[in-house]
Amino acid sequence: METSYLKTFALLICFGALLVSCAVQQEQKIYPVVQQTSPKVNRGQELADKIMSICDSLSNSEISDDEKKGLYSEGENALNEYFMLEEEEMKEPRLQGAVERFLAISLKNALKVNEAPTKKEEEESPKDELLNMTTFLSADELLETLKEVEKAKENISLGIPIPLDNETVLSYVRLYESKLKNWFSASLERGYPYLDEIKAVFKDENVPPELVYLGIVESAFKINARSRAGALGMWQFMEGTAKKYELKIDFWEDERLDPIKSARASAKYLNFLYSTFQDWHLAIASYNCGEGKILRYKSTHPKGDFWSLRKTRFIRKETKEYVPAILAAIIVASQPESFGIKISSSYKERDFASIAIDFQVDLRELARFLDVPVETLLFLNPSLKRVLTPPGKYELKVPANLYEKAENYLKTKKDLRVEYVIHTVRKGETIRTIARKYKIEPSEISAVNIGLPARLRPKTQILIIRNGENHFSKESAVSLNNQSKSDIGEEKKVSQTYIVKKGDTLAKIARDNGTTVESLCRSNKITTKTTLKIGMKLVIPSD
Repeated sequence: METSYLKTFALLICFGALLVSCAVQQEQKIYPVVQQTSPKVNRGQELADKIMSICDSLSNSEISDDEKKGLYSEGENALNEYFMLEEEEMKEPRLQGAVERFLAISLKNALKVNEAPTKKEEEESPKDELLNMTTFLSADELLETLKEVEKAKENISLGIPIPLDNETVLSYVRLYESKLKNWFSASLERGYPYLDEIKAVFKDENVPPELVYLGIVESAFKINARSRAGALGMWQFMEGTAKKYELKIDFWEDERLDPIKSARASAKYLNFLYSTFQDWHLAIASYNCGEGKILRYKSTHPKGDFWSLRKTRFIRKETKEYVPAILAAIIVASQPESFGIKISSSYKERDFASIAIDFQVDLRELARFLDVPVETLLFLNPSLKRVLTPPGKYELKVPANLYEKAENYLKTKKDLRVEYVIHTVRKGETIRTIARKYKIEPSEISAVNIGLPARLRPKTQILIIRNGENHFSKESAVSLNNQSKSDIGEEKKVSQTYIVKKGDTLAKIARDNGTTVESLCRSNKITTKTTLKIGMKLVIPSD
């Protein structure tokens, strides 16, 4: 597939000049339009449909690598057809938009082939791609969707106005109930464990509770989503805005990852934006682009609303699509069954109890005592960046049915101090070299520091936990080559053997074992194109 990506990347360079020369000199409409019936459909329109279909399929994250390879091949053939068209046919605006979209997707994948692995705990925000998915509805489809929306509206009461007959809003409704039906359903299921709490928070901050569904467009209700711009969490806060609304971001915690605490910050921000503009649509737009742009627009158009703003150049395409996408999400999420969306009852419950502590606790030790996976405690305490709770006061959440057991355990640990070192990474250091320095396993460092990337940047701070005054905890470390505890920590270089399991990739193996893909390939005399087979033995290099 890598070859296909690079081939398409090369095509992008070659076709760029021609696309510019054929571009129609007017602002491209970014909202869905009604297809007009015509007795004659030229080849440009037919090819636009074909390329758009390929792009929609490539946007589906569930397709396999082989299917992607086939789609890119189809796309390249479609581009060849494009160059066989007459000049007038090539100027078809919708065709140019389709070609640009395909080339943009191809470029993104070509650049992604050798991309360094991202942090384990982070997932890409869906907003970046969702707001570029333009749909084209026929008059019949628009009318059918309008009837569905009007029927659903009879059973819901909303605190913000939604123009039900707006074509863009209806197009997003159609998108959610058709092409993105599974995605929308999964997003709702992901958010259900938090929705009651978040709605209560929004009400408390005088924000319409239905605005909780802003989280579908922002993050698909993923608590660890990160946008290309660096916004993090379910409510997509940049660090500066997060701190402004009293979210803690330090070595131990990032409260942007806590859905409830960040929801309160989000509600406060929305309340501030509404008090500024006295218009929920403009408040929502400001949440995406910042209040500065909206203030500049209002200074010259004091009576202007979002729909008039949308026709100007004051805001980007993303913001123009953002508000209709959220209004549509509110309609569908408020009455999902009306749009054929079923919510599974298998979503993870957050039945917990809080225990106030003023000392640090190793969650792995607590998890072993409670006989639950440490992931259960991390799920209930999502803002933590380490498996050790922060110094000072902290509200530790535990499964409700294990509250008494956890409380009794914590009483025995209250006077015990957890020994640790905060290590600042120096240039050239790796997880493996740092582990040798402190005489522990590399996997211990990765286990303690949640989402630690394989490649460490200088000045990054990481936690090293000790068990006792002059000893380091080895109980939770994984020994990949079955070394005895007396051998762990010897300064000599030791080659380890790893057996490939189902789902393994070179990047995953390298990340979990504190090395890099390049070192792994060099030690095993393989390339990044080598197919890993279950049971295959790999040498884990000593840096």
